[in-house]
Amino acid sequence: MPEESQVASPLQVERSTVTKLVITGAPSLDPITVFLEDLAPCKGKITVSCWGKSWTAYWGGMWDGLSIGQFFCELNTGYIIGYFDQAMSSRQFSAEALANKVRREILQMRRSRDLDESDARDLYDEAEDIRYVNSMDSLGGAHYQLMQQVLGDEWWHLSADATEPNPDWDYLERIIHAVQQALRLEQQRVTP
Repeated sequence: MPEESQVASPLQVERSTVTKLVITGAPSLDPITVFLEDLAPCKGKITVSCWGKSWTAYWGGMWDGLSIGQFFCELNTGYIIGYFDQAMSSRQFSAEALANKVRREILQMRRSRDLDESDARDLYDEAEDIRYVNSMDSLGGAHYQLMQQVLGDEWWHLSADATEPNPDWDYLERIIHAVQQALRLEQQRVTP
C-alpha cells in the first residue's frame, strides 16, 4: 500500500463548450473540420483539420468582445500560419532555380573570359546535377567545389534566393481562407 505522501492528488476535470464545424465544398479541398473553443473573455483556441493534418492555435489576448471565430476572421493568413506552424515559410528551396542561377553565372564567367570554353562546358554540365539535390545542405558535399568556384567562398549566401513558392503554404492558406469564409457565413446566420 502506497504511503500517504505518494498518493497523487485527485484529478480535476473541467468542462467547456466547443463548437464543431464541418466545411465541405471548398474548391480543391477535402472536408475541413474546425473546433472553436472560447475559454474565457479574450481567450480562445481553434483547431483546423483537413485530410489527416491538424493545426491548432491559442490566443490569450484576443480583442475585447470577439469570439474566437470572429477574431480568427480578422487575422491575415500569414499571421495565422505563423501560429499554426512556425517553421513553415511561403517559399522553399528550389534545386531547379539554383541550377539555373549557377548556369547563368557560368555563362557570364565565360562571356567575361574568366573561363575557357572547355572549363565552362564542364562546369555547365556539372551544374545540371544540382537539379537533383534536396536541400542546400546536400550541396556541401559533391557540389561544394562547383558552388565555390562559380559563386565564391560564401556561395550559400548567394544561393539563398534559389526558391520557389511552397505548396504546403499555399495549401494551408487556401484552408484558412475557406475557414474564414465559413465562419463569416455562420456569423451572418446567427446575427439577424
